[in-house]
Amino acid sequence: MKEPNLYLTLIATLNGLLTCHAFPGWPGSGTMILGNALQFSQSTWETNLATPNATGNFSVSGFDISQPWPSQQVGGWMLSVNISSDIPDSEMINTNNATGHTFTGTSLFLTAPQKMRSSVLSSGSNVTDETTWKICVSVMTDGPQKDQSATDNGTCSYLSAHCVEDLQTAYADQFKRNQDCYASPSIPASCGNSVNQASISTIQFPIGSLGGKEILVTASDAHDAGNDSDYNSATKQIWPVLTVWGWNRRANASDDAQPAVQLSCIRANYVLPGSDSPSSSGSATQGSAVFALGIAGAASLVLL
Repeated sequence: MKEPNLYLTLIATLNGLLTCHAFPGWPGSGTMILGNALQFSQSTWETNLATPNATGNFSVSGFDISQPWPSQQVGGWMLSVNISSDIPDSEMINTNNATGHTFTGTSLFLTAPQKMRSSVLSSGSNVTDETTWKICVSVMTDGPQKDQSATDNGTCSYLSAHCVEDLQTAYADQFKRNQDCYASPSIPASCGNSVNQASISTIQFPIGSLGGKEILVTASDAHDAGNDSDYNSATKQIWPVLTVWGWNRRANASDDAQPAVQLSCIRANYVLPGSDSPSSSGSATQGSAVFALGIAGAASLVLL
């Protein structure tokens, strides 16, 4: 593997820092805030995205982070996406900029199993200050748009198996070197032009936000109410998400410790009752679905 390109590493690092620190209306949220989502406060955003038009939920392999690192692998972790169309510009932070248009918003979530959330919340301890875990989440923001991807079940079929394996290995090796979420490795040659390092945004997942805190939010450009063009595009969007299950300095990990890394590709594949189905031959399934709810309030991002 080639040595990391220092320029690209710097860009990726700045990208991560800029998208996870507090912005007006998003105090210390620990969320990647992209595009016109910056026009809205966190509370306004969460209110609109709590009743999405389309959603998708994908199981991921995770660990019991209510226990010290390393713990056993457990099921029940979920990566989710919510999409809401026609968020009115009258609800922007600066209402003086309102012109009667609307936005299409997308939120991504990482949610722990209910039993684990209950265990952590009932422990009475400050999990952020005491945890030995460090979880890094990297999102490729320029994933492809594919109608047929609704049948992918969260897999990344647009990437070769060799690319997926090499990406996971590269991120595991990078974390092992310095336990830094924001130091991105070079993209493996096996991925060709399928992965663009400059389009990867990263956060250190706030351990205190197990219940479904947004890991990423983004909004389209302003559009006329009822214009479904951006909504159709948003429902086709593939979101590749790399999750690194690592440790912090309190874990006293050995030199040969290895993090677990999983690449998942998610998209909105269910349309909620009463919402318009995307206008495409491979549109999302109509029906009821459990959708992710972001926790109101801010969770501080603590680098350990």
